[in-house]
Amino acid sequence: MPVTANKMDSNKPLPVWDGKKSILIQDDALAAIDIINSSGVEVRLALIDPPYNRRTKFHHYNDSLNRDEWTTTISSHCSKIHDVLSSDGALWMHIDDAEMPRARIFLDRIFGEANFLGTTVWQKTVSRDNRTPISTTHEYILAYAKNKTEWHKSRNKLPATDRQTDRYKNKDDDPRGPWASGDLTAKAGPGRRSEQFYDLTLPSGRVVRPATGTCWRYTRERLDELISQGRIDFGAGNKMPRLKRYLSEVDPGLVPDTWWPGDVVGTADSAKRHLKSLFPDLIPFETPKPEELVSRIIHICTDPGDLVLDIYGGSGTTGAVAHKMGRRWALCERQERTFQEFTLPRLQAVASGRDGGGVSDRFKWTLNQPFLVL
Repeated sequence: MPVTANKMDSNKPLPVWDGKKSILIQDDALAAIDIINSSGVEVRLALIDPPYNRRTKFHHYNDSLNRDEWTTTISSHCSKIHDVLSSDGALWMHIDDAEMPRARIFLDRIFGEANFLGTTVWQKTVSRDNRTPISTTHEYILAYAKNKTEWHKSRNKLPATDRQTDRYKNKDDDPRGPWASGDLTAKAGPGRRSEQFYDLTLPSGRVVRPATGTCWRYTRERLDELISQGRIDFGAGNKMPRLKRYLSEVDPGLVPDTWWPGDVVGTADSAKRHLKSLFPDLIPFETPKPEELVSRIIHICTDPGDLVLDIYGGSGTTGAVAHKMGRRWALCERQERTFQEFTLPRLQAVASGRDGGGVSDRFKWTLNQPFLVL
């Protein structure tokens, strides 16, 4: 996906797109953003995988630019993306060590340091390369919100795993269902009330009090209410009390962390195997991302029907996953060869039901509306 200047004829009117159907554009990044901007449709998520500038010549593109040229070009694209994002929208950028520090600098400038969400580390391979001084097994994903407060209100948590929910048990046949216990003490200090410091008599008759430097989380009056409601666990009657937290009353979702292992979100090798199953006769695309990785980002940042933008379409993973997850998407790929060999046929396979790999089964994907090609 080489970066070039906008090739669109400035005297030619932009193609008309009403935003109702997904769109695939064979042109450069700025042309695609101009089409989005002219439509008035807001982007909820821009998920981009720009050239990393590794000073490497791949089979499908030459990933080597003067550093200043790379920085100027990619930052101009990101600035244009910022303009078409919704107020709760976000930009997530794949990158590696070659240009990550410079990307942080220009993204801080475009979005504002206060809107930085985090740097996710993706384990792109689980194998070790002994040919290099240090084996590189990860890449980064930089995440910025247009407005961090608005993004936080609307973002989605990750589904809880069995490991998180298995700790909820119903050891006493509580009619409210499975529960896990939580500490009833809190750190003492400014803001604590005198009513939070008291002795408590257990059902066994033993008198207990919080450890030095701590106090009860609740006043005696509130704790008595919880006891009467059966929401306090004393064990066999002689254990320090603990609060019963019911699975039915808690949000089981997980806030994303910054370490995404390959056995959870896929690896570069698993992404290549998926592409190889679709295009067995082609030389594999060198830098695809796994659908599981892309689906996690789309889940966090969007809801069904939202628009996902990728201006460096490559092998088409962003559009493929967005399609399967019921989102609209706008993809652009500059290189005609990549467009004809991978981007277009990949998305045609998805839209026609011929791609059952990746996240198809997870999202019980069925055929959606066709997409437009410009």
